[in-house]
Amino acid sequence: MERSKLNELIINDEGFAFDPVTGDTYNINPAGLLIMNAIKAGARPDQILDSVVAHYNVDRQTADRDVEVFLNELQRNKLIELAVES
Repeated sequence: MERSKLNELIINDEGFAFDPVTGDTYNINPAGLLIMNAIKAGARPDQILDSVVAHYNVDRQTADRDVEVFLNELQRNKLIELAVES
């Protein structure tokens, strides 16, 4: 995953994110905040999934689906680029 755009965001603990380059703002729920902080810290996708499973006490399949949806949303907003696996 490319993290550069995500690293430019200013994010507070309540989940408000501001892009100082574009002026765009985002409201992020606690699960999204956990995922974004993990990405910014350089976590691998499996580590992100493990964190969500442990923190929210959900099954891996549910967490995997939810993480995928959130990552797709980040990509749609051009905050990350998802690597295409070959």
